[in-house]
Amino acid sequence: MSRIFHAALRMAPAVVLATAVTYVSTGRDAPPPATQVGTAAVTVVDDAARVVERVTYRTDVERVGDVLLADGRPVSVMDQRELQTAWSLVEQVWPAERRSDLVQISVIREGPLGLVGVVHAASAGGWILSIDAADLDSRELVTETIVHELAHVVTLAPDRFTFGDGTVCDGLTVDLGCAERDSVLARFSERFWPEGRPAHPGADGFVDTYASTAVHEDLAETFIALVFDWPIPAGTVAAEKIAFLESDPELAALHHELASLDLQ
Repeated sequence: MSRIFHAALRMAPAVVLATAVTYVSTGRDAPPPATQVGTAAVTVVDDAARVVERVTYRTDVERVGDVLLADGRPVSVMDQRELQTAWSLVEQVWPAERRSDLVQISVIREGPLGLVGVVHAASAGGWILSIDAADLDSRELVTETIVHELAHVVTLAPDRFTFGDGTVCDGLTVDLGCAERDSVLARFSERFWPEGRPAHPGADGFVDTYASTAVHEDLAETFIALVFDWPIPAGTVAAEKIAFLESDPELAALHHELASLDLQ
């Protein structure tokens, strides 16, 4: 679950314990963002005796630092401006009652409008959110990215999704793994991405270009369009997708929670 600025995230298989999806808020006229997939997770102990989980990305990135979380609050020292800024943005955007899902915020540096954000399923449970330090000054971009990643965390939760490419799936097999049959991702996929391909590949079928790269990215981008009230023309398939997500009880509740925050 990550956000990048020009390649497609889902183009390579992800490791079960470290599935990343990269996402970049593009706006309607910007070039499509790219996604990077984490390929490995290794638990290490750094020089401050803090246990962190490292992720190897498909492109070289610099590790700036990490913020460890417990019950949705930092438990490690934020001794760098980038760490403080990243936590401040997460605190403003990620609803407090859902923040316990996060176990780590990792700040990396790749480059402006490159890898903006990514989430990984942590090996011991919970999620790791990575944010590119190069984009921290772009509040709107990072805010939309965090909302995108939050949509991934909700719709790819362990009780409704299993990462991997195993042959046994009692639900619906999608790009990253197996979605529970009654999950919103499975229902969204069956309706708008039958047999793993978009039913409506034209421009009016997606809220932006990046949404066309994979079903889970389509869902997350569509959720952003819902939250930020993007000007999607009525009568289009993209507008139908927004209405579909708005009718899902959990995503509707999340939308309501986000609407109460100052995200603009």
